[in-house]
Amino acid sequence: MKKLSPADYRSMPWKNGAGTTIEIAVFPEHAKLEDFIWRVSRAQVVSDGGFSHFAGIDRSLALLQGSGMRLSVNEFSLKVDAENNIAIFAGDAATHAELINGAISDFNLMSRRSICSHKLNHWVGAATRQLPVGAVLLYCAQGSGQLRGKNTTYDLDLHEDETLQFSSTEEVNEYTLHSTAGSSFYCVQITMNGDSNANSTVG
Repeated sequence: MKKLSPADYRSMPWKNGAGTTIEIAVFPEHAKLEDFIWRVSRAQVVSDGGFSHFAGIDRSLALLQGSGMRLSVNEFSLKVDAENNIAIFAGDAATHAELINGAISDFNLMSRRSICSHKLNHWVGAATRQLPVGAVLLYCAQGSGQLRGKNTTYDLDLHEDETLQFSSTEEVNEYTLHSTAGSSFYCVQITMNGDSNANSTVG
C-alpha cells in the first residue's frame, strides 16, 4: 500500500490537447496512454467540447464539483450531476460534453477492456465500510476518513484529495474505511478478464 498526495500527482495535457488532466495513479507505474492497464485522474472542464478518443478503453466518470454536464455518447444521452454521479461509457465512442451551468471538475477511471474490467464505487457520509475484493485504489474527494486493519493496530488517515493505492498481494477486504460526516470517497475495483470469482486483481 502507498499513500499519494497532490504532490505525487502528474499534470499532463488531454490527449486531444483541449485541456489538462491530473493523473492520480496509473498501472503499470509510469505507463503511457498507449499501454496502461488502468488509470485514474481528475480534471477541470471549463467549456463544452469533444472527449479524447481512447481505443479499447472503458471509462467511468464522476462529478466532483459543479452542476454537472450532459454527455452525448454515440448520440446516446447521459447526464452527470449530483443525482446521477457516475457515467459509464466506452472510451472509443464519439463523446461530446455540454456543461449544465459552468465549469466542473470530474474524477476519471479508465481500464483496458482486453485485459480487465472495472467498477467505481462512490461512498458518501459517515459510515464503516469494508473494502471490496479487487480494490486497487481509494480516493478521498471530500472530508476525511481512517483506514483500519481487521487484525492489526494499523490505522491510516486519509484527507481530501489524498489517495491510497493497494498492491495485488494485499488482502484489501481485511481493511475497513471509517469515514466522517460530509465525506465523499471513490473506491476503484479492477477484475482481470476470465476471473469469474472476481478475486484476481491488478495493482
